[in-house]
Amino acid sequence: MSAIQPCCFFASGLSANSSGGIMETKRHFRSCSICESMCGLEIITRGPDILSVRGDKEDPLSRGYICPKGAAVKDLYNDPDRLKQPVLRTSGGWERISWKEAFDQTEAGLKAIRKEHGKDALAVYFGNPNAHYHGALLYLLPFLLAMNTKNRYSASSADQLPLMVVCEQMFGHMFLLPTPDADRTDYFLLVGANPVVSGGSIMTLPGFARRIKAIQERGGKVAVVDPMKTATATQADKHLPIRPGTDVFFLAALLHVMFREDLADFGWLGHFCDGTDHVHDLVREFTPEKAAPITGISVQDMETVAREFCQAKSAVCYGRMGACVQEHGTVANWLIMLVNIVAGKFDRPGGFMFPTPALDVAKALSLIGHTGHLGKHRSKVRNLPSFGDEFPVAALAEEILTPGEGKIRALVSICGNPVLSAPNGKLVEKALASLDFMVAMDWYIAESSRHANIILPPTNMLEHAHMPTMCHVAGSRNVVKYSPPVFEPGEDTRHNWQILKELAIRMEANPLMRNALRLTTPERLLKAGIRLGPHGAGVNPWGKGLTLGKIADSPHGVDLGPTRSCLPGRLFTKNKRINLAPRVIAREMEAISESLTDYESGGDERYDMLLIGRRNRRSNNSWFHNLERMHKPTNRCTAMMHPADASSRGIESGDLVRLESKIGAVELEAEISDNVMPGVVSVPHGWGHLYDGVKLSVAAKHPGVSVNDITDNLRVDPLCGNAVFSGVPVKVLKTTLSSIR
Repeated sequence: MSAIQPCCFFASGLSANSSGGIMETKRHFRSCSICESMCGLEIITRGPDILSVRGDKEDPLSRGYICPKGAAVKDLYNDPDRLKQPVLRTSGGWERISWKEAFDQTEAGLKAIRKEHGKDALAVYFGNPNAHYHGALLYLLPFLLAMNTKNRYSASSADQLPLMVVCEQMFGHMFLLPTPDADRTDYFLLVGANPVVSGGSIMTLPGFARRIKAIQERGGKVAVVDPMKTATATQADKHLPIRPGTDVFFLAALLHVMFREDLADFGWLGHFCDGTDHVHDLVREFTPEKAAPITGISVQDMETVAREFCQAKSAVCYGRMGACVQEHGTVANWLIMLVNIVAGKFDRPGGFMFPTPALDVAKALSLIGHTGHLGKHRSKVRNLPSFGDEFPVAALAEEILTPGEGKIRALVSICGNPVLSAPNGKLVEKALASLDFMVAMDWYIAESSRHANIILPPTNMLEHAHMPTMCHVAGSRNVVKYSPPVFEPGEDTRHNWQILKELAIRMEANPLMRNALRLTTPERLLKAGIRLGPHGAGVNPWGKGLTLGKIADSPHGVDLGPTRSCLPGRLFTKNKRINLAPRVIAREMEAISESLTDYESGGDERYDMLLIGRRNRRSNNSWFHNLERMHKPTNRCTAMMHPADASSRGIESGDLVRLESKIGAVELEAEISDNVMPGVVSVPHGWGHLYDGVKLSVAAKHPGVSVNDITDNLRVDPLCGNAVFSGVPVKVLKTTLSSIR
């Protein structure tokens, strides 16, 4: 028997393999890296086989909880469609090539376009899986600097960009993200969030159903504001159905009541907040009486929520996807911050608090001035603002398709699938097909990567070490874990960071930077970052604080304790004060106030229903549909609508229906449920595996439709350009014959 390695596993048995050799049964502990929950996993292996995947009961955060996606890491690892070596697209199909040839051709293709058309003819898009792996995060910035183009795009602007803008405007840094102290709160108000299903997002807190029960058992309350009666709303004490896209009016009405009834109590926060009177003025017109007919929430319910929130010993208001991907997502997220601050529930136990992660990403980026900046650049076609040196993904297709100086001609896509995840997917599809050159880092030949000239597949998540650095930035409790790989990577494979590092070295013009990059590894960077972090041992080699070695010696993770009050010291604003009424947001709030009558009068009568999305435990954006075990009856691509809406249109469950918007149409099966409020239709995101050339054998059997074929890239948050996916006007018709491909 080989020696036991206590940092990652212990031997639990022996068995013979087919050749008569002995295979050892091992137990591995690591964090799941599929979503932001980062649940602890206990993985039992024998040789190259995974025998079981269970929740790690000793993980300080998840405490044994695991969702179906975590259990499916075995299927992801064994998926026969997963690429392991680079492939080249040729006239005769995809051909496997060596890594050297792949890197050589990538370098030549990108440099040729940069030489002929300029640096901004290149573009980069990166998807959200990059945030879940420290290797990708650590080498993404050097790669972007080496590419030296202002055309950067990511999934952030189809997701949480409004929240990041608010944090930069109010607190001085886009990654200074407050998170709910759910384990100590007495009143939890969730707006457009479904963490029982999503696992939490910008809130690393697995097993949320347990958290709800714990709040209720200690006499607290949970209230959910959402157009759907989600799994979270079902378990809550109160569900308030709200008309999609009207969160601004509900939240402003809460603040109005707080000021009107003298419930506002900033407490000690008032000593370092600027703009209190301005905030009061901005919400003065947003009475519950005006908000009720717009939102569909009664005056009494709004007043009750405001009072209960302020009077609770501890409380937190948290918004997520639904609060971000609407027309006024930035203003909605700003109001969520104000609800917490005005009620005195900010930076205190049980409220909205800032974590102090072992690797302080916000502080590290601030040292190079990368705190986020709105409007540093403007997109060529539509003049949309950049933020954090990225343009909104809603502008990507038009920047590729529009002729003239600055046209994007080459794209590097890093672990993303914009054809299914960006608005107006058909236009994105057309744009990618028109590129002169494209490179994709992807496990699969999927809807977007099929347009690449070269695909560079990274290793599977079980084949590399893992430390969930970015998710700790939004941790509801300060924990840290470093996990070694479960399996040694296969022959002739490359990790994400190795691919990004190689491309950065090849594209970097500065020889000093190239040489410096060659000396780095993720572990060296992690060691330095942890030592110099808020819990670190510092430069003293005998320091008593945290080190990477100490973390690695704790296979279940290190519990660094609950979040703690840290203001004003944690602020990144120059004056160490909270800016309650940032000028750009206040102006937009004033414009919304002036157009109250427009909201009361309704929208375009041709499109009489509003489209929203839907989360499912067995889905993860567009890349979990190639696993057979994920295709259960609960995970289907359907148009869910209220019985009253279905009856008026002669629609029954199982009928084929057509959803039309201003830009297109999709046809899919109807699902009738009173879990969705009248006037609303819900379609899940990430489906639409219908394109020719996609190599996803299981997904092709359950293709569904892409809801982003009917979301409009021209409809964005006016402040930051974030895509609008919630509250999209559509009409729903019964049909009998599908005519859409």
